[in-house]
Amino acid sequence: MKKKPKNLRQVNALTIIIFVCAIFWLMPLVLIFINSFKPYNDMLQDFLALPKSWSLKMYMETWTKFGFPSLIFNTLLYTFCTVILVVLMAPMAAYKLARTKSRLSKVCFVLIIMPMMVPFQSYMITLTRLVSNVNLTGTRIGYILVSVGLCMPLAVYMIHGFVKNVPIDLEECACIDGAGKIRTYFSIVLPLLKPILTTVIVLDALATWNDIITNQLIVGGNTVAMNIQNALYMQFSAQTADWEHALPGIVMSMIPSLIFFVVMQKHIVGGITAGAVKG
Repeated sequence: MKKKPKNLRQVNALTIIIFVCAIFWLMPLVLIFINSFKPYNDMLQDFLALPKSWSLKMYMETWTKFGFPSLIFNTLLYTFCTVILVVLMAPMAAYKLARTKSRLSKVCFVLIIMPMMVPFQSYMITLTRLVSNVNLTGTRIGYILVSVGLCMPLAVYMIHGFVKNVPIDLEECACIDGAGKIRTYFSIVLPLLKPILTTVIVLDALATWNDIITNQLIVGGNTVAMNIQNALYMQFSAQTADWEHALPGIVMSMIPSLIFFVVMQKHIVGGITAGAVKG
């Protein structure tokens, strides 16, 4: 009997390791989904058992109790506004910094991406005080502005690396044909940035949708301006025993982001790889 090639054995071992890791990663999600159909007493008796009934009663009660239509509106509003503003401003900043060869340009680039190098916890109190001083605490506009500011450094960094690999000859040809800088940017450069912009959109949309800390700091307990994750957090902290409504809320909050991630995951890998290459 022939022995399996060494490379094939290594591939099989790697497949088993990946499968085991996938089970450990999926298990919490599976348990949350299963227990979201159970009353609280059934959870206490056997957290690993399947529900006696797959009724949507808990989901309908949670939808009403949490005010999910308002939470979904807020979360979609924050995600849409953050992504749009970042996609409008980050490419312009990154393009200008990448094409300007000066010491000031390098200093500005370092200052923009510096928040990536500093833990958010080290300046979140200062940020909260700043928002409070301009009377934007507890408001939607305050949270949107902060969210855009936190997403900009990574977006500029990724697009900056991508722009440096766009041939400058294309812009020179456009200039010879009489196109100005603005038209060259919108007609030549911006369409070429589509791969990295798609990645930025995906990452920022997921980050904003799943954000808890920033929304908690800026919006606080203002139920009118909360996003889904903040509302769930407040439910856990204020009523820790209400698991039978908290778990369905978690499932309903995860479904959109999981679907979006699965559909767009190829753009994340491709865009990050492209943006990481230095010219």
